[in-house]
Amino acid sequence: MAKLKDALITMDYFHLKWNIPTGFKYMVNYAVIWHIRLMINSSFDRRAERRNRLIGLLQSEEHWKTSDLREHLGISQRTLMRELAELRHAGYPIESDRGRGGGIRLNGRWGISRLNLNHQEVVELILSLAIMESLQSPLLTSNLKGIRQKLFQAFPEKQRNAVSNLRKRIMIGDNAKANVISNYTTPAQQISESIAESFLRQNCLEIEYQSEAGGRTLRVIEAQYILLNWPIWYIIAWDHLRLSSRVFRIDRIKKARIVDGSFQLRQKHMFTDIYTPFYQTI
Repeated sequence: MAKLKDALITMDYFHLKWNIPTGFKYMVNYAVIWHIRLMINSSFDRRAERRNRLIGLLQSEEHWKTSDLREHLGISQRTLMRELAELRHAGYPIESDRGRGGGIRLNGRWGISRLNLNHQEVVELILSLAIMESLQSPLLTSNLKGIRQKLFQAFPEKQRNAVSNLRKRIMIGDNAKANVISNYTTPAQQISESIAESFLRQNCLEIEYQSEAGGRTLRVIEAQYILLNWPIWYIIAWDHLRLSSRVFRIDRIKKARIVDGSFQLRQKHMFTDIYTPFYQTI
């Protein structure tokens, strides 16, 4: 708009100085305005394309030098800093490191077109797509694999490996039987979120668990694996109370909270051997 206003002022001066007939003034005005709008639109398209490329580059690696970003985009340092400042203003959590070369990174959030998701949201989305893919529904799932792969490629290599390892800890079996579903109740959101966080971050989880007979015990567990008999999830865990592996149905977990301490993955055969004939990992 500023360029258009300046152009109109210049044209008024031009008309006065050269005494252009009134009939030609409108033709000149139209031609100049059309040309300026064309330049503005072209400039906007180039900037939008450059910004999308910049976002893609920031998503593709954990850390970038400003010199490398400038080289990839073919822009000056000043232009790069302006683009980064505008992305920050738009909500992208871009962090800068001082020092020679200048370090730039996009911390913890990953853009999907205009949608911004944090790291855990993207991980859960990828895993959810993989789970749905494994269920082999005949309807509305033909594009799941392609969508999941596109999301997966937005991660740096280190984080792609982490997601791949998570997938190996998720097992899918047949649908739950009718008599099992009949007494199933959906867990409270807070409980589900605590279980998910414990599984994803390998944090110890304290649970109050109700047995089939109705008795309750308080115990600390390590969520080593999770398995799904649709729609019921189970945790295959190392139980600190029994000092052995145990299986917990999540709707029987009445309370759950993250406690101090993380855990390492134990030997796989301790948890999966008896389930291998009945389940597949995603």
